[in-house]
Amino acid sequence: MRSPTLRLGALPPIKVSPGTLVTVLLLAVLMYPALSRGGAEPGAVVLLAIGIGLFMIVSVLAHEAAHAVIARAFGATVDHIALTLWGGHTQYRARQMSAFGSVLVSLSGPAANAVLAALMSVAAQVAGEGTTLAVFFSVSAWLNLVLALFNLLPGLPMDGGRALESLLGAVLKNPVLATRITAWLGRGIAVAVVAYPLVQIMRTGGAGSLSLLTLVWAMLIAGMLWQGATRALDGAALQHRIRTLDAGTLAVPLRIVPPHATLAALGTPEELDQVLLLERDSTLPGGVGRGYRIDPDAAASVPAEHRGSTPARAVASSVGPLGTLPLSLQGDALIEAMLSQPAPAYLVLDEDRTVHGVLMSAEVNALLRRR
Repeated sequence: MRSPTLRLGALPPIKVSPGTLVTVLLLAVLMYPALSRGGAEPGAVVLLAIGIGLFMIVSVLAHEAAHAVIARAFGATVDHIALTLWGGHTQYRARQMSAFGSVLVSLSGPAANAVLAALMSVAAQVAGEGTTLAVFFSVSAWLNLVLALFNLLPGLPMDGGRALESLLGAVLKNPVLATRITAWLGRGIAVAVVAYPLVQIMRTGGAGSLSLLTLVWAMLIAGMLWQGATRALDGAALQHRIRTLDAGTLAVPLRIVPPHATLAALGTPEELDQVLLLERDSTLPGGVGRGYRIDPDAAASVPAEHRGSTPARAVASSVGPLGTLPLSLQGDALIEAMLSQPAPAYLVLDEDRTVHGVLMSAEVNALLRRR
C-alpha cells in the first residue's frame, strides 16, 4: 500500500505510513489504564487516550521537521519526512557536512521534543489542576520528555548515537570505528529495552495483560533498534571496503588492440586472455569506445591455417561501452566517479593519458558485496 504524502508549507514532503494509525492505537491502549484511574467516564478516557496518541504523532513530526530544517541549514538536500509505525525518520543527503553540523542535525530532534515538553508543562499549569486539558497537557509533556531522553541515548540508530558517532569520528579520525562503537552501544540499548519490562514482571511475580502488552511493544522496539544497529554495522563494513579501493591496484594490465587484429598476431591462448579489443567511438559515453574480450573456446575452435586471416572481433564478446578513470582515484572518490559515469569497464589512465590497465565494474561490485 502506497503511503499518502502531505505538504505543509516549506517542509519537505511528509509520507504517512498506515502503521502510524497502529502507533496511535497502541499508545492509546497503553495510556488507557493510567488515565482511567481518576474515575472519569470510559468514553471520555478513550477520547483522551486517542488524543494523546495523535499528539504524539504531531510530536514526532516536530522532531523530524527539526532534523529537516537544521539539515537544510547545513547544505543538505532533504528528500522527505516519513511517519511510520516506529515513529519517523528524515531522509536527507549531504555531500559534505562537518562533525559540528552532523551533531546539531542529530540533536535538533530531541531538542524539539524538549521544547514541546516545556510548552505542555506550562499549558498544564494554565489549564488548572485536575481538568481534562491539564491531564492532556501534562501527559503530553511527560511523553515528549521521554521521547527526547530516549532519542538521546548514545547508541545507533538513536539521535544521541548519531551525535556520538560524529564526535567520535572527528576525534578518532576513523568514522568506520566510530560507527562500529555506537552501533554496538545501540545493540546494548536494544537488549536493555527488553530486559527492563522483564525485570518488572519478575519483581511483581507475574504478568498482567498490560505488562504483557508492554513487553511485546518493548520487543518490537528492541527489534527495530537491533536492526538499525545491524544496518549501521553493515554500512561500516561497506565503508571500510570502499576506503581500501584503489584504481591503480584494481586495474588489470591488458593489451589494447583494434578489433581487426588477427588471432595469429595476438599470440598464444594465454596471451589472448590478456587482450582487450577496443572499437573506438567518440559518440559513446566517455568518448572512448566499446570493448570486447576474446572468447577462449571460440578462439580455440579456429583452425591453425585460418588464424592469420580471422579477425579477433569474430571470436570476441562485447564488454560494453568503456569509461575512463584517473589512476589516482581511491575510496569514495573512485566510487563517486564510477557512479557519475556508469560503465561495465573503465580504462585507468596515467597523468599523460597512458592506459595503466582496465578496471571491471563487476569486480568492484563483488568486492563491495563481500562480507
